[in-house]
Amino acid sequence: MPEQIEDYSVAVAIVGAGPVGLALAIDLGYRGIPFIQIDRAESALDFPTSEAIFVRTMEHFRRWGMADAIRFAGFPPDLKRNVYFMTRILGHELLRMDRPSNREQQELMRAISPEGALWCPKKLFEPLMRARVQSAPQGALWTGWEMTGFSQDADGVSLDLQQVKTGAKRRLRCQYLAACDGASSGIRKSLGIEMQGTFAEGHNFGIYFRSAQLREIMRDRPGVMVDIMNPEAFANLSTVDGNDLWRLIRMMGPADASRLTPQDCLRSALGQMPDGSDVQVELLDARPWAGHTVVADEFRAGRVFLVGDAAHLLWPRGGFGMNTGIGDAVDLSWKLQAMLQGWGGPRLLNSYTPERKPIAARNVAEAASNYKAQMALKVDPDLDKDTPAGAAARATLAEIIRDKRAKEWNTIGVQLGYVYEDSPVIAGEPMPHDPRPFDPGRYEPTTRPGARAPHGWLPDGSSLLDHYGKDFVLVHAPGADTSGLLQAARAIGMPLRALALQDATLCKLYEAPLVLVRPDGHVAWRGNTASGNAGAVLDHARGADLQ
Repeated sequence: MPEQIEDYSVAVAIVGAGPVGLALAIDLGYRGIPFIQIDRAESALDFPTSEAIFVRTMEHFRRWGMADAIRFAGFPPDLKRNVYFMTRILGHELLRMDRPSNREQQELMRAISPEGALWCPKKLFEPLMRARVQSAPQGALWTGWEMTGFSQDADGVSLDLQQVKTGAKRRLRCQYLAACDGASSGIRKSLGIEMQGTFAEGHNFGIYFRSAQLREIMRDRPGVMVDIMNPEAFANLSTVDGNDLWRLIRMMGPADASRLTPQDCLRSALGQMPDGSDVQVELLDARPWAGHTVVADEFRAGRVFLVGDAAHLLWPRGGFGMNTGIGDAVDLSWKLQAMLQGWGGPRLLNSYTPERKPIAARNVAEAASNYKAQMALKVDPDLDKDTPAGAAARATLAEIIRDKRAKEWNTIGVQLGYVYEDSPVIAGEPMPHDPRPFDPGRYEPTTRPGARAPHGWLPDGSSLLDHYGKDFVLVHAPGADTSGLLQAARAIGMPLRALALQDATLCKLYEAPLVLVRPDGHVAWRGNTASGNAGAVLDHARGADLQ
């Protein structure tokens, strides 16, 4: 009797259901695009990672109607996000970087964004994302299934699936496939796409544990992270829930992995109590991992797209990894929407790699520079001693940290300042690229084509960003002629709405009488008038011109 194989079809298939894959599914559902998401795991992995949610990522959560749910997902909203540098938790404090709480950060950002960056570990926010995907009327999340093979042709992609527990099989036909299957992406390997950079640049041991005693020890040092350095070890301690759950990352040499136990790593980082006893902990999980700084040669092969860790791997210093991946997902999602709804042109999908690869490469380099700055710190043998020599060594190291490490926690330029300069669907301007070197700590609002369209508050209390999302939006000054672009959009079935700016301050902020904003919130074109070339402007933005 022939084997029973169920057949399914859908517009977009997503393999992998980590935060990046879930973000893609949420954005597709927001756009009304049918999807099926496949994940081998029955539930989210419990090991805590990805604590830093960037401003831009929070703006996407806001657009999806999830920002408040994420903001109050369980992490204490008023806990200061201070960062400490110490010899050991029970040793000497070297330096403290004062940082506002999640609640305070949102208020401090009001001039440039309606949202603020958050500290909220994946353990808290990922269940909310999974619940959103599972409730999406346009999609389905198939957990406990794995992809065993795929093939593509001119019309779509065929996937072979197998249920992990039972061995049951399914065939899934989709028009587009998104590989969100992580660092060891089987899809990327099957496509033969290479990654360039450095693999296994550093070895680490991650330890997840519970300790009420550590909570009490840290009560007078409110914050979210401690970088630990002493003659024995470099380590990083972070709070998972603002209470008694913690994660420690111990940096190791290749020989350390075979000889160090979790208890060894904890003791060298936490220190010992005055009576010589260890800090009381309940070990929940421990696993080795290696850091990489690599980017894929291509992010697309035909109808298959690499998203997130499948396309780039970053050192987890600065929080760039997940946030870069969610940027990939949002960039891809609206372009798939355009193709599936029939108003995207044949060149539109060609823009995914040239838009996202340079951002990934820059963020990989920025994260690597943070790692190198950390590992370049020299630890004096007297650093942890209660002696004049120890005090002098600590003072010297604190000054070096203040000079070399502060940029890791000041990345607003990374978060909001990226520009798709060389995209084939962004209108170039008769001016050179910004001659100033990229500054990860600086953001200046601009409507330069390719940039994130600036935030501003409207009289009704909404942000300009609240009006961007599913359609193109033509933001215009009073009296600007919008008729040509609106008529041209109607003629080709391209979704375009007009948004009038009445406030002189906002008109100045937007720098041109007409600014065309894409569904992902980036500027596609700006000008004084589109008279005589409205069709060409829109064709370029949707990838339908012949250039």
